[in-house]
Amino acid sequence: MPLVRRKQVAMHSVPSEFVDNPYDTRDVFYLEETGEIFLDYESYASRMSFYKMKVFQCETTGKGGLDYFQALQSEQTESSNLLARFPDPLKAAVLRSVQWRVVGRLDSLVDQVYDRYVDRYHAGEKIFVDIQGEKYWARILKVFPPKALLATWSAHNGNHVSSSANPNMLHPNRSAPNGLSPLNPNYTNPNSPSGSNHYSPHNEVPTAQIDPGSIAHRIGGDLSLPSNEALSKDDPAAYFYQVQLIEEGDEDESGAEVNGSGSGGGGAKWAGSTMEVQMGVMSRDRLAFSKSILRRFIRECVTREAAIASPWVVKPALAIKYGLETEMPAAMRKSMERVKAGELEKRKKVWEDKEDRPSKKVKKQGDGGEDSGRATPVSKVKETPTPAPVRRYPIEDLDVVFTDRDRKAGRLEIRPPFSREVPFGEWGPGACEKFLMVWSILTTFGKPLQLSFFTMDEFEQALNHAYTPPTQSRFPRPIPLMAEVHGILLQHICDRADKAVPGAWDGNGLLYESLEEQEEIWSKDREKLMAVMDSQEAETQADAMDQKRFVKLGGSEEDVQAYVWRAKLGGVRVTELTLVDFRDALARNEWMHSEWRKGEIGTVDERTGWERVLLGCIAEFATPETFPRVRSIVGQLLYPPPIAKPDEQSDAPKIATLDDPDSDSELESNSGEDEDENNLRWGWMALTPRDKLELLAFLADLAMTSRGIRAFMDECDARLTTLRKEKIEVNRERKRVAELLEEAGVSVTKMEEKMNGTANQNGDADDLVDATSEAGSASTTPLPESGATTRRKSRTAPNSTAPNSHAGTPETTHPVNQRAAARAQAAEHKGLVKQRQAHIDEAAKLEKQLAEIEREFRQLLGATRMKPLGKDRFHNRLWWFDGIAGVGMGGKVSEGKGSKGKGRAVEKEREREAQGVGRIFLQGPEKGEWEFVMNGRDERAVRARRVAEEGEEYMLEPGEWAMYAEPEQIDEFIAWLNPKGTRELHLKNALAKWGEPLMAAVGKRSSELSGGNRGQANETRRSSRVKAGAGDTRESYLTWTNKRVR
Repeated sequence: MPLVRRKQVAMHSVPSEFVDNPYDTRDVFYLEETGEIFLDYESYASRMSFYKMKVFQCETTGKGGLDYFQALQSEQTESSNLLARFPDPLKAAVLRSVQWRVVGRLDSLVDQVYDRYVDRYHAGEKIFVDIQGEKYWARILKVFPPKALLATWSAHNGNHVSSSANPNMLHPNRSAPNGLSPLNPNYTNPNSPSGSNHYSPHNEVPTAQIDPGSIAHRIGGDLSLPSNEALSKDDPAAYFYQVQLIEEGDEDESGAEVNGSGSGGGGAKWAGSTMEVQMGVMSRDRLAFSKSILRRFIRECVTREAAIASPWVVKPALAIKYGLETEMPAAMRKSMERVKAGELEKRKKVWEDKEDRPSKKVKKQGDGGEDSGRATPVSKVKETPTPAPVRRYPIEDLDVVFTDRDRKAGRLEIRPPFSREVPFGEWGPGACEKFLMVWSILTTFGKPLQLSFFTMDEFEQALNHAYTPPTQSRFPRPIPLMAEVHGILLQHICDRADKAVPGAWDGNGLLYESLEEQEEIWSKDREKLMAVMDSQEAETQADAMDQKRFVKLGGSEEDVQAYVWRAKLGGVRVTELTLVDFRDALARNEWMHSEWRKGEIGTVDERTGWERVLLGCIAEFATPETFPRVRSIVGQLLYPPPIAKPDEQSDAPKIATLDDPDSDSELESNSGEDEDENNLRWGWMALTPRDKLELLAFLADLAMTSRGIRAFMDECDARLTTLRKEKIEVNRERKRVAELLEEAGVSVTKMEEKMNGTANQNGDADDLVDATSEAGSASTTPLPESGATTRRKSRTAPNSTAPNSHAGTPETTHPVNQRAAARAQAAEHKGLVKQRQAHIDEAAKLEKQLAEIEREFRQLLGATRMKPLGKDRFHNRLWWFDGIAGVGMGGKVSEGKGSKGKGRAVEKEREREAQGVGRIFLQGPEKGEWEFVMNGRDERAVRARRVAEEGEEYMLEPGEWAMYAEPEQIDEFIAWLNPKGTRELHLKNALAKWGEPLMAAVGKRSSELSGGNRGQANETRRSSRVKAGAGDTRESYLTWTNKRVR
């Protein structure tokens, strides 16, 4: 059984409905590999997702990182190989020996079995026989136990064994007549009755006979007997074996040949000679019998309960196969109970001895008296509690318990509340995740897409922008951000291939052909309904059934949020198209053709015509499977809401848009071409934000395979490899500088001690004024803490501690010589301090270089593989999207001539990137992960813990998103994390590593939303294309421009 977290996977039980009603015939979902039954697809898919996770371990080989089916296949393969390698005749004997044995460790059981069977052989085994110093392959044909064993076994079982079964074995000291072995077929028994020249055991008929091979090694293999007693009663050295030499590489054949008579018959394979040998010249192949092989075989075949003194039990299927007892004998059960009671009593006694053990501490009486100084016991014995086992952290997060020590350390017990008002959270499940995905693609790949950076707030506001409904004389323009994003993505989709996808335009496009199957289903439904109703009503019912299928695939069209959105546009209504009408519209549309790539998209200043190219792109690449809401979106593009007349415009809401008399062009609708293009543009403007997001997600997915993005990702991978090498070199330099810095600190400290010691010995401060004045400026350089501490200690040393040996000779104590020596010491000290400061500066430079490498590494890694910061104890993911955009991927900007402005622009853009989101997101655990968490745990206990530590209103379900948008909330969340758990330790380290830029981004966004920097931000980001007056307070997303293509 595969393991997960060193425990066997708990299988789902049969649903209670089938247990109560075994004749239930409802349809179910059946998992063939495990035999599990599920009543609904969600449970089946969740369990299958759990089995597909790479968290399982093969129980036989110990190999990890597998999914459930790979681990199961590995176990089955290894088990079959093991069973084929282990000798078949030994299997029943070994399993009989380990059945019902009470041994603490599996290794001890393996050692006992190995010692008993290493020199015991059974009929049918394939062994080596040593003949004149050379080993030959042989097969054991028969086993002949000693006579004493036969007599003992017969007396124990009340049977009689004929001595003629093996005359030589019953009388081992008797020599074989005529010098021949009794196993030789030409051997003549002189005592045989007349008429029979050959010895045969049938010549003597005992009262009851036992096959000697059936009792061979039965006493020696009984582990309940001590080894010495088993050896004395069943000595393997007293056995004789009839063997037949075979060719190397011969395979096993049927048991009839192996266990046949020893007369030397058989086919060509058994053409080798037979002989009689003993254990001294016999041995097994190490690949078939060794302690490691034996351990794996026993572990594969036995189980044991977790209770104290539990016996090893052979698995029932194997016990039945090899004829072993499956029910424990009564006598053995009573013996087992006595052993269990003895173990419990022994543990109880050890525990009581620990509790009653007196303290070893003694106290002495006070001074004076005759008992002074004599140790006396403490009047009241102090009980010594048994120390609790020390837990080594970190451990599994769900095993960590919140303690009073954690509370005193300031760790929060309840996670701080978060906000569920995430972007596009109001548009239903999956919308927020898709929004984050699209924004990440557009900003991360800004360099290959040639798209300037924009914040997440700007992108959200652009998607939610409500346009003023057009009239017959005036028409709104798309905001530059949306027009530029669509135009850029369509350009890169065209860059995927110069020609159309093969087969896409065999008819009217891939989209048209993909709807053919749905139309066939619609036709069948209509034909069935026409049998019971008229054709018009049947067609209406078939359309309703088709609409239900579309809603199930692509989501509901009319919901509360969509109704509110259309109310902002003046209460527009969407034209509903049936499947047949929709396909007809696709076939008639003039912009859906194979030459759509040649359409004009416009320049960066004025993106026009991209809507027509968009229709061609959808017709070639979209299908209901890859773009579920394609029918709703394309239908609204082709049949937009009607443009209101001037007198119908009075009730329309006044919404902030780009419409301005000075900047908007008055578009006339007299030309048919202009009217069609305007209708198409208005159809896009009337799309709900969710549909606009779905459309961008579809385009972004197609653009990811363009040549520019593929080249950019290859560039990122190559740069990541270079950064890894640079990081290794920088760390090596940091280690070297740290060693030099330590050596320099020791040298400076020694020099200062030497200078202070000289001054203390001399006592003449006037003679050292010049030296100290010269060294003063050098000693003012700040030193690390360790050096400063040592210097303070040396200066506070008393003068009397100077040794007398430094008094010196009259030459050295001369004032001139003392002044020269002081100056030399001061110069040396100044040089050492300067050298140490150089090392400190170099270490700071390396730290800054390492921080830059880490920043760029995260930036590039996020471009190729987006990963969360980590997970909390309940497997909620924490995402931080700042600092991974694609601006500045080319490396540092040169500081040469004419590059100062460019460098400042790049740094400014990098600052905007780092503050592009200004919050962190929480994502609920995935279903497969939650199955992994709950495996082997009490679901009610885990839920109760979630309620206690998260709050019932703040438990994220799979697929839900939330966010922290205030610095105080993030600080409280970090205080809630417990580093004793593996996941939260990793998450806390990541937050500590990136805490400074993260908190700066969150703080800046929070202050801007509160109004502190809104005016300044808008002033610095005004577009030169839009005429902004002194009192302009328009949102920043309205003034965004794409500077990358200029």
